[in-house]
Amino acid sequence: MGMKYSLSAKNLVCRNLETHASYCAGLLNPDHTREITGILRVDSGLLSYSLNRTVTNTVMPARILRRFVVEYFAERHSPFTLWHCANKPLDDAEMEELGFTRREPMVAMVAEVQRLAMEESLTEDLRGGLEIAPVTADNLMEYGDLQAAQFAGEREGPQLKKFYHHLHGLPESKRSRLKLFLARLGSEPVAGGCLFASADALGFYDLLTLEAYRERGIGKALFCHLLEQASHSHQKHAVALTAPDKQELLLEAGFFAVGEVAQYRFEP
Repeated sequence: MGMKYSLSAKNLVCRNLETHASYCAGLLNPDHTREITGILRVDSGLLSYSLNRTVTNTVMPARILRRFVVEYFAERHSPFTLWHCANKPLDDAEMEELGFTRREPMVAMVAEVQRLAMEESLTEDLRGGLEIAPVTADNLMEYGDLQAAQFAGEREGPQLKKFYHHLHGLPESKRSRLKLFLARLGSEPVAGGCLFASADALGFYDLLTLEAYRERGIGKALFCHLLEQASHSHQKHAVALTAPDKQELLLEAGFFAVGEVAQYRFEP
């Protein structure tokens, strides 16, 4: 198998998650990341639970979580997501007492880049009509609108738009580690996704198809396109976090499930 799909594989996913969190927040907030043993805390400065993230890789005493993370964000009236990467679970009752809501856990997935492959199978109505291209300064806001669309009626949507608006004002070189892709059907943006390279892996993030366009093979076509991009990267490994019911496409492409990452949300 070459690589032992074990803790070290899961660590690849978690390190990429940490680096991605710090990188995104750092584009907005110079004072974005703090770390103590076993916990990384990332503050984007926005009121966004997707961009404000805490990653834990050991089980922390509740008082440390309270002081280092909960009080910090509560004081800023800011939501955040806590990703727990250790195999030993956190105590749910304790987490609830701290004000966390448990969300669906995600499956950590790893692949060797050179083994990635996927049968591209565009349905008839997509052939010739679907165009997938890297996001440029000209359509960055369309990508932002697309990512925000999944949060209709939540504060999260406008906060994400703010993030992409800020990105739009930066020189491309400042945000170059976020490789964003937009899929259009005719002139309509219908799907998007991101590749992010950390030191030791290429991460797949934010793959999203607008609700009205699902079940038509668009998400799969986008994923195939990202796989194709990944195959030209110098990275040895690709990583992803996916919902338990969304593993199939990744497994088919050559990813392996290497463990679970628990997810908690804090809303002040």
